[in-house]
Amino acid sequence: MQKSILIKDGLLRRHVTVKVFGFYKSKKYLQRVMFSIMLSMVIVLLALSVANTYILEKSVKSNQEESNLKVLTQIQYNLSYMNEIITHLSNFVYNDNQLVPLMFDTDLPKMDFIRSYQEMSKVLDSSSFLHSMVIYNFKQDELYGTTSAFMLDGGVTKQKIRNWLINSTDDRPTSRLIPVSLEHDEGQIDAFAFIVTKTLKPFSHKESAIVLYIKSDWVFDSLKKMNVVSSREQGEIFIVAEDGQLYSANHNKAETSKQDQSYIKQVVNDDKLATNQQSGFVIVKIAGKKSMVSYMENDNRNLSIFYIQSYDKLMEQVTRTRITSIIIAGVFLIFSIGLSIWLSYQLYHPIENMLKRIRLHTSDDRQSGFKTGDELQMMSENYMKLSSKLQEISSEQIVNKYYIRKFLTDSQMFSHNDMLSLIEKHDLNISIREQIKVCVLKIDYYAAYDRNTTSSSKKLYSFAIVNIAQEIMAKRYPCEAVEVRGDHVVLIVSKSESDEDITFESIVPLICEIQDTIERYYSLNLSCGISDTISQFSYISSGYTQALQLSLYKIIKGNKSVITSDEIKENVANTQTSIPETIEKKLAEALKKGQMTEAGTELEKAFSLLANFRYEDIVREISNLAWLIKNTALDIKNNRIVQFADDIDYIHLIPQEKETLEEMFFSLLSVCSQICEGQKPAKMERNEMILETIKELIEQKYADINLSQQSIALNVKLSSAYIGTLFKDSYRISITEYINDVRLNHVKMYLEKDNYTVLEIMDKCGYANPSYFFRLFKAKYGSTPKEYRMKKSMF
Repeated sequence: MQKSILIKDGLLRRHVTVKVFGFYKSKKYLQRVMFSIMLSMVIVLLALSVANTYILEKSVKSNQEESNLKVLTQIQYNLSYMNEIITHLSNFVYNDNQLVPLMFDTDLPKMDFIRSYQEMSKVLDSSSFLHSMVIYNFKQDELYGTTSAFMLDGGVTKQKIRNWLINSTDDRPTSRLIPVSLEHDEGQIDAFAFIVTKTLKPFSHKESAIVLYIKSDWVFDSLKKMNVVSSREQGEIFIVAEDGQLYSANHNKAETSKQDQSYIKQVVNDDKLATNQQSGFVIVKIAGKKSMVSYMENDNRNLSIFYIQSYDKLMEQVTRTRITSIIIAGVFLIFSIGLSIWLSYQLYHPIENMLKRIRLHTSDDRQSGFKTGDELQMMSENYMKLSSKLQEISSEQIVNKYYIRKFLTDSQMFSHNDMLSLIEKHDLNISIREQIKVCVLKIDYYAAYDRNTTSSSKKLYSFAIVNIAQEIMAKRYPCEAVEVRGDHVVLIVSKSESDEDITFESIVPLICEIQDTIERYYSLNLSCGISDTISQFSYISSGYTQALQLSLYKIIKGNKSVITSDEIKENVANTQTSIPETIEKKLAEALKKGQMTEAGTELEKAFSLLANFRYEDIVREISNLAWLIKNTALDIKNNRIVQFADDIDYIHLIPQEKETLEEMFFSLLSVCSQICEGQKPAKMERNEMILETIKELIEQKYADINLSQQSIALNVKLSSAYIGTLFKDSYRISITEYINDVRLNHVKMYLEKDNYTVLEIMDKCGYANPSYFFRLFKAKYGSTPKEYRMKKSMF
């Protein structure tokens, strides 16, 4: 029992695994999206991890270089300080009188020899860093040393010193620390030699000298202590002599082979040449291990300092950080894989929904043909097939619309059998046995619509109107809808052949529903003309003509109207074709008199009559009314000082811009109101005109002796008291005073510019009484005319 359960469980898991694998295997586009997102995330994570460790490693190296250079600088300072201490000691020893006989005497007495050796012992005992001391007497060609090995090893040490100091072909520098090996093999040092001569020139074997041997442990112990204090990462400090030999504090063992030493020196020299610096660092491999070599030359140039550290030890923190970064990146990678699967499916979900809809309308044979490509290819192929099918349908619809338009405009050119054949061939919803009605739907305010709508929007609106109209009408009647000439849509509505009891009573409600739908969705108003019933389909053209004519009567019924022949029966039967002349005459007289009430009454009478006219008579008579009002306004403007608005010039365009009698009536009524109001200028404008006229008369006739308020009143046809009060109220000065001001201004001008006598000037400016003239002039200017002229001539 338990075994069968386990088998079932295993089969179930296998089934689920196969199902999940099959799910993803069948969705190739999903796989591409998923793997692309996964790969992108992996690349980003790896790039971030690599960049992080690289920047960290670079930062650690930079910090370590700076720290090492500080250590080397301090070591260099210590070496310089030790060199200075030894220099002072060497000067003291060289000038010691007890040692002079040992250096320069040819025949040395025993007492001098003993005293010199005793002095040498004292010097060694006084300095803890001295290993030994050797004096070379050039005259005797003899070496004198202080160590027991020098005196008791049978001359081995003495010969080694002689070979290094005297028998060497190279000159030894003086007053510098020179690594030497007295007791160890070559390459391992136990002391630093410090040669002291009379001069600072290199030792030339032809002069006496003192050689102080400094304990190597003293120098290297000092360097070790500095290393321990200054650096967290322990390394090995090497001193490089002039011969290129590397010396270390661990002289009991060779740290590096000669090959590695040569390689290190070569790399350091190359770096010096490349950077032109006396300090720096390089990364090298020593004994198969990566190391960082920091270097710095000493000031006296005979020694260089190398500081060699294990690169792995330096980068230990970086390695730990790298491992941590890899672990974190791995965690994020696992998380990103899950996220990419979820994100891929979210992106794929709309495509999957689209595929489900496509498969619902696709046969199994076609679906099997899509399995070779991915989902996008399937949708592409399906789109191409649908596009091809749509093109076929579109081509068929174009042909159908063409024949429907031909039936509407030129049905007489087709024979009965030809029309019947075309209707059956193209499966048109036009009844060949039952009655037909034609409906014409026109867009209201078409001129504004045409002016403000783009061509692409017009196509969209036309398509919408045709489809909505046909769909709504098809709920009750078989019909065909087509756009004609771009400004109207035609519906050919037939009775159903299957239901003989149906009538055309529902057409008007359905047309109203079409109007409401178009207005709700597209904010367009439609007016409709419905033809009388047509007994045979061959007379569709005449029905279309009637419906088109009926649609024009929206000028009476208003926008968004549905017009049938019964509604305009009285208009068609009306024999009156023009407005009576009495109405036009009274309208013109009322406008000229500015009587708005009478003008409005006459205009209303005219429009009441027009509402019963035929369409052609309405259009003609409204145009006549517009021209009548315009001509009357021009007559008023030519005969009176009035200003009308610019709208007066466009009165004759009102019948073309407005679509209904109501709109035309209110537009013309507004113009009549402007004309009547324009004849009543404002009181302020009239007064200003009178005042300007008075001032102009005074300026022109100031030389006239008889110019006065009374003469001006006679000129402007107004009373003297009225113009006097008006002038005084406006300018706070009387007319007489203004006349005197104008005259005196001209007198002043004559006095300044001309050579007339005062009496001649008085006469030219309209003054007859000299005493009155002189009194006025002196009151205004404070001097007589002669005094005024003299002052102006002087200044």
